[in-house]
Amino acid sequence: MARKRRRATAEILVEALWRLGHDAAAVDLAALQARLGLPDVDGWVEDEAVAQALATRAPVPAERVAEVVRACPGIRGGLGPNGGPEWRVTATIPILDDGRADLRIDATPEPGAVEILDAMARRNDPSWRRDELVRLVAAAQAGIERALRRPVERLRGQVAADLAEVGADAVTYIAHLDRSLRSRRFAYGPDLPGALVETLKPVRSRGRVLAQENSRQRRLRDRIGFGTYIDRFGAARRLGRRIVFHMGPTNSGKTYAALRHLSQAATGCYLAPLRLLALENYETLVERGLRAGMVTGEEVLGEADPSHTARTIETADLRRPVDVAVIDEIQMIMDPDRGWAWTNALFGIPARTVVVCGSEDALSYVRRAAEAADESLDVVAFARKTPLHLMDEPVPLDRVEAGDAVVAFSRRAVHENRQALIAAGHSVATIYGALSPEVRRAEAARFRSGEAQVLVTTDAVGMGLNLGPLKRVVFSAVRKWDGTADRPLTHSEIRQVAGRAGRYGHQEAGYVAALDETGIAPLRAALGGALTAPAADPRFYVRPDLIAIEALAAEMGTDSLHAVLSRFALATFYEGSPFQPADQAEMLAAAERTDRVPLALADRFVFAVCPIDRRDAVSVAVLDRWMEACSLGAAVPALRPGASGDLAEQERLVKLASAYLWLGRRFPDVFVALDEMRAMRGAANAAIEAYLVATAAAKATGRRPRGPTPPA
Repeated sequence: MARKRRRATAEILVEALWRLGHDAAAVDLAALQARLGLPDVDGWVEDEAVAQALATRAPVPAERVAEVVRACPGIRGGLGPNGGPEWRVTATIPILDDGRADLRIDATPEPGAVEILDAMARRNDPSWRRDELVRLVAAAQAGIERALRRPVERLRGQVAADLAEVGADAVTYIAHLDRSLRSRRFAYGPDLPGALVETLKPVRSRGRVLAQENSRQRRLRDRIGFGTYIDRFGAARRLGRRIVFHMGPTNSGKTYAALRHLSQAATGCYLAPLRLLALENYETLVERGLRAGMVTGEEVLGEADPSHTARTIETADLRRPVDVAVIDEIQMIMDPDRGWAWTNALFGIPARTVVVCGSEDALSYVRRAAEAADESLDVVAFARKTPLHLMDEPVPLDRVEAGDAVVAFSRRAVHENRQALIAAGHSVATIYGALSPEVRRAEAARFRSGEAQVLVTTDAVGMGLNLGPLKRVVFSAVRKWDGTADRPLTHSEIRQVAGRAGRYGHQEAGYVAALDETGIAPLRAALGGALTAPAADPRFYVRPDLIAIEALAAEMGTDSLHAVLSRFALATFYEGSPFQPADQAEMLAAAERTDRVPLALADRFVFAVCPIDRRDAVSVAVLDRWMEACSLGAAVPALRPGASGDLAEQERLVKLASAYLWLGRRFPDVFVALDEMRAMRGAANAAIEAYLVATAAAKATGRRPRGPTPPA
């Protein structure tokens, strides 16, 4: 008689798990066998007993659960009443885009995820099947977000209405909303979509009340804090200005509408963040038949007595009244280096109607300024004219196509991307901050015409260039060095650059992608639909002008520019002040150098703010020589080009020539070689553009580049 085949208990349990719909690979079979009290062989057991054993789940040490939670983002865990682990998947859904006011939703994981988590804890191995768990958690979070999409959109709309109502006191409202949401977690279930908005209604109501209560105190502080500053701008105060905020994202037509309004006025000015934008809109005004002029720090173009003027914002005329003034890119008011210029223009430009254009990031600043100056404000919202889509898969350089822009955040990275794309057979246009406006404009024209198939650029592409055929923006990085630290791009910075894709009238839609997998999540967060958060620090950046410096110097009894600037920060920025100092580190270092030269305080101030690259030792040394010559009353001759002629040297020459021309407007008897420097700058720009054109497809065509040698 044949002997009956004996079976390993592990095999029996695997079959039982299969019948129950469990993944045997996720179950610790030895622990399950011990829990059921089965022998190693012929441990036959009913499926119901197996299911019950799985449900009870064996106790594990709390520290193992904590270790799993630390290793697995999106998972919360603890010990249940019976000592077994209890897990939750957490989805974080932003209401605002800056990490304040997030909804935190907890849901029960699906059985497959529970089995993996249990096994991780029992094995004391958080890496066990972690990739599979990450996919399961991501799928669960995506499902929660889909189920709550409509109530979240409704909630965001209500919060946006609240922010519009509380205006300049949005910070108080958001702080309350953030505190309330951080203190609660929502349990995901069938009733949550219907209950979410109602649950948060009293929280929003309380936030509005707190903002209104704070408003009275804040207005009193503002009357004291803003008073002297606002009164400086007498010409603006006498006009009873009306402020109109054209608020919207890139490619929404807000600036186009503002320029049309400007063109219809009898007199007006356009204030630009860049010389390039001032030039483009000066030409637009001329094309519309207006008597137009252009003023920048280094040059004056056009009519001698223009009715309409395009200016860089630092050169804003705060004395001559006009009918309409347009202040572009108002969100730059939050920039620590240059925000002071937007503050001056917003409070001080003497125009009967002031049209400010920019993203909703700046709404709280514009509201507060209008309120402080007792001026009317109309907000006109603009929507993007073409949709903008984020691609779910990365786009590496070998998948870049004609019509793409590859964005990096350093000169070196731009040239590395450029060389890789040229080697792959693309013809390439190149734009980055060290290039002059003339070269950037020429490179943009090559891309528009199709002479260059692909654009490689920094975030310099974010403002001031017509890039008609640009269909897709590919971020090669989502971090940048800001002069102080390497940091992630802000959501506003991402949107500003991404928004250049899909220009209305050229493309039906724009697309945004990341070069690799790590860039997708930050792009999704920035473009994901959360409300743009008002600035957490609502103070305005300011910088002392010459009048303030001379007054403070007289009060202190000193002639030291460095001492006066140091005292300015202490005297002006007290607790509760509506102001904060513009970044003065560079200016203080420059002031210390100027104090070594026997020049008048006013002249030293001019050299301290002269626009050169102060990180470049050669440029700083040249400026020192110019100061010495100025102190002696000697004429400063034109620069002599260097012998090497490489790309970096040509870029430096363009910047120094521009600084010479800038100083020439302020010291015309000293900086006398203006025509020579203009010619030299033109020759350097031509050499740079010739190099970029000659090497745009050099690897593909076999041509040797001529002109400046490439960067090391």
